[in-house]
Amino acid sequence: MGQVTDWGGVTRMFETLDKLMLAGLGALSMTRERAEKMFDDYVSRGQAERDACGGFVKEVMDSAERTRRELEKLVSDQVRQTMKSLQAATQEDIQRIEREMATKADTLRIELKLDQLLAKE
Repeated sequence: MGQVTDWGGVTRMFETLDKLMLAGLGALSMTRERAEKMFDDYVSRGQAERDACGGFVKEVMDSAERTRRELEKLVSDQVRQTMKSLQAATQEDIQRIEREMATKADTLRIELKLDQLLAKE
C-alpha cells in the first residue's frame, strides 16, 4: 500500500515560511549605511548626539544579525518538522537501502553462478 502524503502540512509549512520571511525582511535588509542614515535622522531631530553614532550603528547591526540567525533557525526547524511529518526518506535511509540492494545483488550473482556450475555437471 502506498503512503498518503500530508499535503496540508506542506501548505502550512510554506505559509509559515512566507510569514517568517516577511517578518524578518526588514532586519535582513538592514545595512550599515541605512543604520547610519537612521541615526543621522535622529541627530537632526535632536533625539541623539553625534558621538553616540558608532554604538547605535553597532547595536542596530547586531540586532539585525541576531534576527537573521533566529529567522534562519525558525525556517530550518519548520522545514525539518515538515519533512519529518511527511515521513520522507532521509539520505541515511537511501544509503542503507542502496547497501542492502548491493548485498542482495551480490548474493543473486553468486546464486546464479552456482546454478550455472551445477547445470554444467
